[in-house]
Amino acid sequence: MQIFVGDSAYVVDAAASVESFKLMVENREFIPAGQFRLVRGGDVLEGGSLEANGVSDDDELTMMLEVPAGMRRKWRKKRMRRLRRKRRKMRQRAR
Repeated sequence: MQIFVGDSAYVVDAAASVESFKLMVENREFIPAGQFRLVRGGDVLEGGSLEANGVSDDDELTMMLEVPAGMRRKWRKKRMRRLRRKRRKMRQRAR
């Protein structure tokens, strides 16, 4: 069966596992399999075969990238420090 992911078409067996299909996408798109999810109609494909997840011939899957958000906590911490300093200065001026 033929499955479309973005602009690429893949020919796979219906009994192929989701993991093996993600490896096929990784080999062609050069994006590590652990950094994207395959979505079909709002449902994330996880484990099992493609057929068990409801994927049929000529279906189009969406590849969603997982972006790590580790820096946001650092920015928030820095911003809170600035606000505390500003408040402290304002309190001292009010005395």
